[in-house]
Amino acid sequence: MKKILLIGKTGSGKTSLIQSLQDQKLIYKKTQAITFSGIFVDSPGEFLENRRLYPALMTSSVGCNIVALVQDATVINSVFPPEFSSMFKKKIIGIITKVDKESSNPERAEKFLRRAGAEKIIRTSATDKTGLELLRLSLT
Repeated sequence: MKKILLIGKTGSGKTSLIQSLQDQKLIYKKTQAITFSGIFVDSPGEFLENRRLYPALMTSSVGCNIVALVQDATVINSVFPPEFSSMFKKKIIGIITKVDKESSNPERAEKFLRRAGAEKIIRTSATDKTGLELLRLSLT
């Protein structure tokens, strides 16, 4: 069975995306530590936001087949540095979240993810389920 590590800024929608993919009720909760939920490994946003914690992301990717870079479509910046994905010897996908929001700019988010090294990019919404079926197919 494939395992997927989700990496993204605090509040980018990683946990909500997992809840929606697993047909759970959407309940916001701040991820404080690496969390395992089925095939998903959910990482705290601080692991990306603080470069000193990058080794924790690398360690968390062991045993995973896919690393998913998660970018919120409503924010105007990204914390993913250029070629961020090069530290992983895994399949890298990009997931754009919150595309249903009025303030979303998925084109900008896609630019951030491409610069970080995402190979395939999927636009999603945990609330209205946009793109979730396409994402499920990409994870198999």
